[in-house]
Amino acid sequence: MRGKTLVSKKIYQLKLCQDVSTVLFFAAFLLHELSVIIDTSMWTYSANEEMMPMGFFAKMIRFMAYGLMLIKILYDCRIENRNIFYIYAVIGIIGLSFICCRNTAIVFYLLIMIATIGISDRTVLVSSMIAQCFVLFTTVGFSMAGVIENAVSTDKGRVREFLGFGWATNAPILFFFIVLQFIYLKKGRISLINAGVIILLDCFFFVRTDSKAVFAITIAVAVFFFLFGSFMEKGSITSALKWLIIALPWILAGITIYIHKIYNKNNSLLVKLNIFLSYRLSLGNKAINRYGIHLFGTRIKWIGHSVREAMVTEEYNYVDCSYLKVLLEYGLAFLVLMLIIYSAILYKAFKNKMYYAVWVVVFILLFGTTEPMLFNLVFNPFILLAFAAMTSLPKKKD
Repeated sequence: MRGKTLVSKKIYQLKLCQDVSTVLFFAAFLLHELSVIIDTSMWTYSANEEMMPMGFFAKMIRFMAYGLMLIKILYDCRIENRNIFYIYAVIGIIGLSFICCRNTAIVFYLLIMIATIGISDRTVLVSSMIAQCFVLFTTVGFSMAGVIENAVSTDKGRVREFLGFGWATNAPILFFFIVLQFIYLKKGRISLINAGVIILLDCFFFVRTDSKAVFAITIAVAVFFFLFGSFMEKGSITSALKWLIIALPWILAGITIYIHKIYNKNNSLLVKLNIFLSYRLSLGNKAINRYGIHLFGTRIKWIGHSVREAMVTEEYNYVDCSYLKVLLEYGLAFLVLMLIIYSAILYKAFKNKMYYAVWVVVFILLFGTTEPMLFNLVFNPFILLAFAAMTSLPKKKD
């Protein structure tokens, strides 16, 4: 009897240890996502830059989230000896990039990355998805009801609603990543009803915000996974492309940065491509010439078309390509680190035969060519999968 009691206590303690670690991270990441997404919305906006009550609330829960992350790390970090060098390298590169670019976000991202070690991929995505869905649909709903401001841009005759957010693209991009998380959690299989609802909501966001790139890729995602989701488990075609896909982050980074670098208004092909991409190439080329490329980045004040920057008189300089934006602001070493992280995620997905995860990441990498979301935890939690445990759930026996 005494032996039984001791064994029971040991099992209970092991479960409690695992549960505490997971619960701490789940709560921390949920609070973090809520706070940073709220900060991108009109809930925190003030024309005279005063601290709004919701802005104060967002900051408080964000620091609470960082505190919980730190507690989780101290409680159960689970850094194995073989990961020590990797963690030190990440800390070193992020630290040097922070010194050069002075963007505190990457320091807090480092804290979250370390806290993610030992946490399951599903825990990361479920906590993120709950926060994103809650803020997206409440913000859009309240903005359409007139409770918070729904700013409208009519630049060059292009009517765009902001749907309660600081940028017109925020709501549709948030929806895009919610769709990817939903598909990942469904292991790549979505029904006709799922695909239909995704396409209908995507059309709603497109009509309201006129965000073309995210509209097109969300449609592509819904159609792709509806048609091919059931074939993901075999993965014969995906496996044949394994090393090409693992190299995809590097290929896309090289191509996109090179095209921005060589852009010339005298080249008719590049000019047409520039117009098609809403002048992204010319803006990227101008940024390269203005800021240069540094090993550990440089401090840049980005000026875009957000509500908060409507009254700013400084010249528009925003770069939308993720690969180029990371290179300019955080530096070459940081870009290499980010590409390694994405290749690591793809390698882990192939290793565990999670072919649906491979294609989710492929769509994120493609989207990164026109939008700066590859290293942005406000929208994209998938970068944390490099640090999380990615395992395919066992099939249920009939």
